[in-house]
Amino acid sequence: MRLPAVLPTLFLLLGVGSGAVHAAVAHSAVELRFQEPLSTALPLQSPRLLSYVIDAKLAEDGHTISAQLQVTWRNTTSVPTGELFWHVYNNAWADRDSAWLTESRRLGDMQEPTEWGGTVVSHVRLASGQPLSWEYLPQPGAPLDRTVARIVLPEVVPPGGSVAVSLDFSAVLPRAFRRSGWGNDGYLHAAQWFPKLGVFENLDGKMQWNCPPYRYLAEFYADFANFQVAITLPASYAGKFVATGSILGNAPVTNPDATVTYFTSAEDVHDFAWTADPQATLIEREFRAELYRNDGEEERVAAALGRTLEEVRPTPTRMVLLLQPEHASLAERYFDALGKSIYYFGLWYGSYPYPTISVVDPAHDARGTGGMEYPRLITGGASLGVAARTLQPQGVTVHEFGHQFWYGLVGNDEFRHAWLDEGFNTFSTQRVKALAFEPQLDTYSVFGHQYYGRAPMQQPTFGAGDFRAMLGLQRWETPDVRSIPALSYELRHRESLQDFLAELPPLTYFPRITQDAVLSERQKFANPWQQPLEHPTMDLVDGGLRRVNAYYRPALTLETMARLMGEPNWTRVMRAYHERWRFRHPSPTSFLETVLEFGGKTVVHGANGEVPVDWNLFWQQAYHGNDRLDYSVHHLRNELLPATGNGEQSTPHFNVSVGIARRSDFGVPVEVRVTWQDGSATDLVWAGDDWVWEYSWPNAEQRAVMVEIDPRRRLLLDGDWLNNVQVVEPSHERSLDYAVQVMLWAQQVLFYYGGAG
Repeated sequence: MRLPAVLPTLFLLLGVGSGAVHAAVAHSAVELRFQEPLSTALPLQSPRLLSYVIDAKLAEDGHTISAQLQVTWRNTTSVPTGELFWHVYNNAWADRDSAWLTESRRLGDMQEPTEWGGTVVSHVRLASGQPLSWEYLPQPGAPLDRTVARIVLPEVVPPGGSVAVSLDFSAVLPRAFRRSGWGNDGYLHAAQWFPKLGVFENLDGKMQWNCPPYRYLAEFYADFANFQVAITLPASYAGKFVATGSILGNAPVTNPDATVTYFTSAEDVHDFAWTADPQATLIEREFRAELYRNDGEEERVAAALGRTLEEVRPTPTRMVLLLQPEHASLAERYFDALGKSIYYFGLWYGSYPYPTISVVDPAHDARGTGGMEYPRLITGGASLGVAARTLQPQGVTVHEFGHQFWYGLVGNDEFRHAWLDEGFNTFSTQRVKALAFEPQLDTYSVFGHQYYGRAPMQQPTFGAGDFRAMLGLQRWETPDVRSIPALSYELRHRESLQDFLAELPPLTYFPRITQDAVLSERQKFANPWQQPLEHPTMDLVDGGLRRVNAYYRPALTLETMARLMGEPNWTRVMRAYHERWRFRHPSPTSFLETVLEFGGKTVVHGANGEVPVDWNLFWQQAYHGNDRLDYSVHHLRNELLPATGNGEQSTPHFNVSVGIARRSDFGVPVEVRVTWQDGSATDLVWAGDDWVWEYSWPNAEQRAVMVEIDPRRRLLLDGDWLNNVQVVEPSHERSLDYAVQVMLWAQQVLFYYGGAG
């Protein structure tokens, strides 16, 4: 098939080319220095070296796509090339020999698609019509992998030159599996569905195509491009479609054969995904900053950047939700989370620049497509009956939207440095959750009923759903097990008494256990740190370490840097980094350079002097090194000295000594607080440049009763806070706190039943 010559003209008539792109103060113990306003400005568009024109049609089976594609690539480097390298991600699901599935088995993940997919490419040619050969490249450890292909061009593309290539392809998407695929009732999430060019860049000191195979521990990387995509669907999908691109004309065109065609356009994005579901409900709303305004945060950001409030306030955009009908009660949660995300990410890093953002609520039997990000389109997910304070689906919505900034706009190499998007986004997500939502509450389930609190003992669970929920006669949601069909039914609604008991569960004495959004990341210290952050993500030893190195460890590192640096300087660092690398490809060095420019004068003060933070040394330890930061109290001593004075007038004096130990090679300036018998405190600072540090008062007039390392909790990277405190006498505050919680719980139960009578 040939790409119809009329297609580009149709896009122009429908509007392509009109421009789819819109135009806590730290404690005084840290010295903050900045002078001039931040001069960096948001770029308006990408270099635009790449464009795609795609004409695609979905078959009646709901998962086979036939398409013609034309790519125009411009060589913006100083080195010529006679090749084009392509990703064909969908072939990861063609058979068991793909690199992705080969690695997944090696790492202990034995899951495979229940129905396979795959892509066939044909009729590859230059725009002039000259045929070209399409060659799949064997990969180390997976010689039969077909996720990387190469075209050898008849002539090299010189610096500043360009080439246009056309091809036909047929893509069969798998039954919903690992980010893409289809469900039984027409749901289709088309992600990584078309052949996509790699990135021609300097890699390992040499200009070459950066185009690894689709691997188990990696995601995606591509150049920013402009897309013109026409998608023809069966008539049942009309009005039930969302995509990376804006829908031109705001509605599909009806064809003589009763199909419908959506003409879409997207500028300055590096991927294009779409979702269609005839069973879903489509809801749209306008985002406006005044609906979510936080005056204090706006003033703080504006002051830190040296800009006006109008300059930092996010600009409007359109929010689109494709929602499963049984999740109608979750619509407000989705929109609330999406609006808050647009507001805070835009306030901190720069306005979201696209005209739309779409959220897909996946079909129950296609849960494998949930919790994923694509430019201008994200997928969420939630189960029936989830309690509001679990932040479902709010948490996943905030996180996946955040990828519009960290991965979508600042487009790092996810194969090698996934932490530059997942880590930055985890850090940002937790801050949004801490600032914009009530603290998350722990929950547990009893026969499908979800209760707030922490039970004395936990029931065994069976995946995402639990068949025992049927016994509660409230809902039935099958677990995510291959041998069981994915079904979800709400059998009845809870009444007010049940809602009350969900807040005050009968099986726990701790009904209000909150989770601090930022501090909760520290629970990941339970996982081993086997390889440093600099190790390429795709080559990590296992999936568990990917979660640590891509998400949690960098998030804790960034939070530690922020708390050391102070919020004003940190705001400037993050804003400058985002603005300088929006629509570009940063490396870890790009971020370090920004830190050195805007955070290089951080000084930690104490009563014994001041210590500067060496960010180069910090980076060497946190990024290149693999040690966990860990300080511990070595000793707290109060030696009573011989009495001075006469008789009853004598005043006792003490030789007070505190000792701090550094338990790893990771050292950073740290505050040490000594609390005295009269309740006063002295804050000291230690550079952390030795294994043990001691400070003493040879003739103190009172005893020291406690020594605490990092009292303001700046060092989130300190892996063990239990050894940060030593006291002369134990405290009973925790047991008293539990007793008060039990009393309040009992009191509220009595109030409820007293009112009912």
